Amino acid sequence: MSRYDRQLRIDGWNQEKLRDATVLVAGVGALGSFIATNLTLSGVGKLILVDMDTVEVSNLNRQFLFRKRDVRKYKAEVAARKLRQMNNEIEIVSMPTKLENIKRSVYEECDIITAGLDSFDARRWLNSLCVDLNKPLITGGMYGFMGHVQRIIPYETPCFECQPLVPQEKLSQACSPIGEKRKHLPKKPEAPLPAVATLSMIIGGIISQECLKHLMELGTPLDNYLFYDGMTNTTTVIKLERKYNCPVCGEFYSLKEATITVEDGEKIGDLSTRIAYAFGLADPRIMLRGVILDKELIINKKNLKEGSKIFIMDDRLAKPLKLIIKREKK
Repeated sequence: MSRYDRQLRIDGWNQEKLRDATVLVAGVGALGSFIATNLTLSGVGKLILVDMDTVEVSNLNRQFLFRKRDVRKYKAEVAARKLRQMNNEIEIVSMPTKLENIKRSVYEECDIITAGLDSFDARRWLNSLCVDLNKPLITGGMYGFMGHVQRIIPYETPCFECQPLVPQEKLSQACSPIGEKRKHLPKKPEAPLPAVATLSMIIGGIISQECLKHLMELGTPLDNYLFYDGMTNTTTVIKLERKYNCPVCGEFYSLKEATITVEDGEKIGDLSTRIAYAFGLADPRIMLRGVILDKELIINKKNLKEGSKIFIMDDRLAKPLKLIIKREKK
């Protein structure tokens, strides 16, 4: 009898599609441990585990794949070794590095990407990449007994940047002179978020379940955004709407009409600050004809002409944002 006998009895189950699928798991912590375990036991053909962090003692209350002897070891490598013991019939690749360091070819071979990341910057970067590569993304997060899951199908559903449920202070970066001065100071460590094992299992389970359903085109997919309240055991599904002016997946910024107004005498640094405020970016760099413009450069009619194309690069964007220069009329 096959190890997959019980799941093969489900109407519409297609083990061959799972066997031929490649899934990337971004973050192998509380959520990623359960996502990767479920996909391994289900027989997904190839798993790529990405996580730059090492195991800490405080992880052990909810990160299923780790034990005390694994402390200070890379999560991706430990997880891969444990998962191979659970199912040696599938291929498991570990990548203990940043998401940004991985070659695009690795992402391109994936059928779907799942994420259980604890950083808004990392979520925004991965969302931007998935939209750029037109790869489905199922992501989630949790706080104490509350959690959420979002299913993102580029250009069909709202992306992570479209949805209004991200706190505005997380989408914005202080660009004032005070913020500029503080930017070079050591960052204060953020207080650890409350977390419990049961929520990790539930949200990780929903993410992996939606992943399996997508791969096999089985059942009804999540209608974009699900919120779970563990205190009352209630779920709320929210139908979000795509934003026409979303800088990542919106149609507005893919058109020639996407412009930004500049005026003579303004510094490139001032323009960069305005762009940071407008799009919630961290430290946008402005490129013109393949050259990164110095922030002290004074804008005039010669260096930034009407109709010039500039590209905005930022750590939160996997793909540069293109804007057309429009000059202020006096």
